Amino acid sequence: MENHASLFVNTALIMVCAAMATVFLTLPLPPNKGLKKYKVSLRFLAGAYLCISILKLSFMSFHVATVNLISMDILTVSSIRLSLFSIALIILLNPQYITRIYLVKQLSPVIILNLLYWSIVTKWGDPLILNLDRLKEHALEPTLFIRELFLIYFIFQLWYLTNLFITQLKLYENQVDNYFTESYHLKMPWVKFSYLAILLLGISSLISFFFISELWILIFSICYVIYYLVFAIYYIQYPKTFVFIEPVIFPLTEITETNGKINKKLVWNELKKTIIEEKYYLKPGVNIQDMSHFLKIGRTTLSMYINNEEGINFNTWINSLRIEEAKKLFIEYPKHNLIEISEMVGFSESSNFSRHFKVITKVSPSIWRQNHQS
Repeated sequence: MENHASLFVNTALIMVCAAMATVFLTLPLPPNKGLKKYKVSLRFLAGAYLCISILKLSFMSFHVATVNLISMDILTVSSIRLSLFSIALIILLNPQYITRIYLVKQLSPVIILNLLYWSIVTKWGDPLILNLDRLKEHALEPTLFIRELFLIYFIFQLWYLTNLFITQLKLYENQVDNYFTESYHLKMPWVKFSYLAILLLGISSLISFFFISELWILIFSICYVIYYLVFAIYYIQYPKTFVFIEPVIFPLTEITETNGKINKKLVWNELKKTIIEEKYYLKPGVNIQDMSHFLKIGRTTLSMYINNEEGINFNTWINSLRIEEAKKLFIEYPKHNLIEISEMVGFSESSNFSRHFKVITKVSPSIWRQNHQS
């Protein structure tokens, strides 16, 4: 029964990887220079998916031993998968960070370790390690030493790429919050969950290097089938989001103001007064670029004023003004429902309004309204 289940899952994995690789290579993209790195990442992912399907097919065809602690094959696949999927996600957050040189640096240790391994395996052989006792017995053999060295590098990889991803994610989210008023969907939460999944799979692979069985391999294969499919479906939808976030990732160069007299007039209290009196913050979908045009100042200058003078980002400041306006409207129009009030203060979705309202007031809109109804 287990053999039939394994055959079915492995066949599904091969088909999913082959199909998604084809989609990556044939996906039509708009002629946008900003998507250049994304196009490159699609090709790398297509290559990775094809390699996975070919390797899995080879293992099935030649009956390669799958239960082998600290297996060089599994180490190589796990390391490359972690690198490529992490880099593919970072490209979505900060395309300018990833370069060809950086990619070569990431893959070079894997290539070097494999070259060392294959250069000595013909002379010293490669012991099949089925349990921890056998691992201790052969720990100092040259080929196993290379495998152990690779394992140490893989642990470092997990730590390094996780820190890098968290740094780039925070930077991206901060940029989005400093540009948009409704930024939840533009933060691409699926990217965070995708990395969390690949990290958990990496940690599971790490554990499996010491404790592995046919059942473990079957469970891993099922997880990989689901992950590869879901990841690919979300990844190919990125261009739809890129249309909105392009000004954040590739900001236009602003003309520096050189007139000292004009600069002296850019007093934040006056700008803030104009925004509040004109209620420009209630405009649906307003972003910092729109507001800077309205105020006739540079986007960077406006962002600097909000961050320095208010101590918060654009998103938080605008939505706090909207919530204050909503409080007044709740009292002024007691018969208006939640959707109507949220639209009046500029939110496109009532769910976003409720989320921001609760963050700022610590209670939901309905509870706040009940408490202040009288």
